[in-house]
Amino acid sequence: MTEATWSAGSLAALTVTVMALIAVWFPFWWGLRACMRAFAVTRRVTPAEIQKGLERDVPAPNEPIAIQVLRVLRSSQKDNAERMPLAFLIDASRQYVSNEYEANYAKPVTMYSNILPPIGFIGTLFGLVVLVLSKGNGDEMLAMVGLAGAVSKSICALFGFIVLESLKIRLYGRMLAGLDDATGIVSRSSHAHAQSRKAEAVPA
Repeated sequence: MTEATWSAGSLAALTVTVMALIAVWFPFWWGLRACMRAFAVTRRVTPAEIQKGLERDVPAPNEPIAIQVLRVLRSSQKDNAERMPLAFLIDASRQYVSNEYEANYAKPVTMYSNILPPIGFIGTLFGLVVLVLSKGNGDEMLAMVGLAGAVSKSICALFGFIVLESLKIRLYGRMLAGLDDATGIVSRSSHAHAQSRKAEAVPA
């Protein structure tokens, strides 16, 4: 194997590796963007931020989960306060916001992460085919290209899949914490209201 052939083989392997990274990068990047939007939605908020958010007539972009639940609950109470118990309205508001989060944030992350394994699998098959063809004519440069394509795409796609799925699990936990924050606020408010009514009912 001459030095020129080794140089050409190295260049071909590098080209295939770069192409593999580009093929994996696009779905991985879009998945990361979806995760960043979900991080904004699932952030914890203070009572002052919640009050300020509820004072707005129009929801802000990427409004935190706790504010979304309280906004939906307030709207539900206006229409169904006399017909539905508070516990039912709270559960319905939680479910509604949870479904919205699933549709707008969790599903896009899942879609992009699920694209990565097929890309890696296709890259692996392509690399193996090239590797088998290279064995027939003894072309070491072609063997390097096939091996580079098979290995690089598989590793990059697997890494991207693990990262996105790990972030999705972490974000789901944050979403549940936001739902619990909103439920806790409503429960404390309801308890305080009940205590004040009891105090008013006690004769002097």
